[in-house]
Amino acid sequence: MNSANALSSLPKVHPAGTWEALADALGTLPALCQGERSVSWRDFEQRAARLATAFTKAGLGPGDTIAIDLYNCNEWMEVFFAAMKVRCVPANVNYRYLDRELVHLLSDSGARAPVFHASLTETVQRALHLLPKISLLVRVADGIGPTDPLPGVHELEDLIAMHAPAARIERQPDDQYLSYTGGTTGLPKGVMVNMSRLGNSMFFIGPALGITPEQLADPLGTAVAAAEGGQRVVAIPASPIMHSTGFGMAATPALNYGGTVVTLCSRSFDPSELLDAVERRSVNLVTMVGDAMARPLVRAMQQNPERSRARQLGSLRVIASAGVAWSGEAKAALFDFLPEVSMLDSCGASEGITYGSRIYRKGDDLSGTHFVPAPGLMILDEHGHPQPNRPGITGLLANSATAVGYFNDPQKSASTYREINGTWCAVPGDYGRLEESGLLTLLGRRSNTINTGGEKVYPEEVEDVLRAMPGLEDCLVFSMPDERFGQRVAALIEVRNGQALEEAHVLQHVRHHLAGYKMPRVLKFVAKVPRAPNGKADYVAARALMASADR
Repeated sequence: MNSANALSSLPKVHPAGTWEALADALGTLPALCQGERSVSWRDFEQRAARLATAFTKAGLGPGDTIAIDLYNCNEWMEVFFAAMKVRCVPANVNYRYLDRELVHLLSDSGARAPVFHASLTETVQRALHLLPKISLLVRVADGIGPTDPLPGVHELEDLIAMHAPAARIERQPDDQYLSYTGGTTGLPKGVMVNMSRLGNSMFFIGPALGITPEQLADPLGTAVAAAEGGQRVVAIPASPIMHSTGFGMAATPALNYGGTVVTLCSRSFDPSELLDAVERRSVNLVTMVGDAMARPLVRAMQQNPERSRARQLGSLRVIASAGVAWSGEAKAALFDFLPEVSMLDSCGASEGITYGSRIYRKGDDLSGTHFVPAPGLMILDEHGHPQPNRPGITGLLANSATAVGYFNDPQKSASTYREINGTWCAVPGDYGRLEESGLLTLLGRRSNTINTGGEKVYPEEVEDVLRAMPGLEDCLVFSMPDERFGQRVAALIEVRNGQALEEAHVLQHVRHHLAGYKMPRVLKFVAKVPRAPNGKADYVAARALMASADR
């Protein structure tokens, strides 16, 4: 049975029931770890059950939104579990949001119970003045923010200590959670995902870990057998859990199969801390966001190669990435230190869709934009109809979706989600091309396509060529206004420390690989390419940087 068939044949179950059964079976085995703190499966379930009681006593119930405004920590998943238990709707919050974005998210989601780290207290308090529907405020101590009692604010540990565990209830597989994504522009929007699809990415990661589709169809049995054989999944979401890569490719898949989720303590990516945690906790799965994390990790290992090669990293089986480009150069450099590790590069969208993935092993022909098409992938023509999957076809990508639509936005939902050939699909607006090799080349979002004099330029195609240049650390390609051609191709270039690149050299490199109309017409070297915490491009900041160069 292949992973696609296994996935489609799964019964729809609510993960809260699965996690409760796993807690009963696994007892004292660790479920959550951060630094010196470790929470057993039994305590994970009990702490979540007690917090669930606190939610219900505050008047929260099925359909009420609980907003999780936390950095990576054990409590992130405890709050999520507690919300699931009583059929509330968990919603992720980007902890970097300031007043405008935070007010929008909390208002849009109808959040009645924000849970936030103490160091975020001031921002949350400013937002509350504009939000009258809040029933419960929960603060999580982090050793950084204020500890003084605040009127109307409850400490998470106090709530857990003073409440009895909630009774286990029947839930519905179509209960939902909200996955808020800011994308690259605009205010955050909530993608509604059914609980029964939580952590389904394990069906693509599992084979790289040696877990068969048949085993994945039996989470409880697989978890017990793995515990008895010392083969449990131990995962580090090196990227923020509040984003879909860390949450959906590490945290929830590991918990669905009775594993352990290890979170890092630093609030910015620390490669040395990651490697220390892999050694200490015998981690076998790490998720990150492409070059945004791969390049710093490579630099850290190259700066002290003796120490890096002496590390006990034999437990590590898979590094998985999604969401942003992961260049062949960065993969190759990682293989120099981690030759036995499989690297899973995945592409999709926050709308609950996978376009493709590819598992790389040392010696493979490496790439940053070519993927094995996901089962069921469709390439639509300009009228929205599926085309025959033959080499050379370019169009909008569509596939079955784990999400049902955008929260509070029926108009946008109707434009993105629809039934195609009897399957509920998402069409977020990404273009792709099917190559002679059968691989899919991801060309990027329709809204980012550059139309220069009537010719279409896909930024990701140009970026892939640029990233192959020695000495280049990062790059971003986008459109800028042009009086003659409507738009022109612009590029920001970040040079690696100690390296030197000249504009003429960059343009010559691009000219050698791409048609002339795809060459950047304006190019600027910057100290840092602007990106969000999840590695996605910040196009507003990028265009501002470029505009400042034009003045």
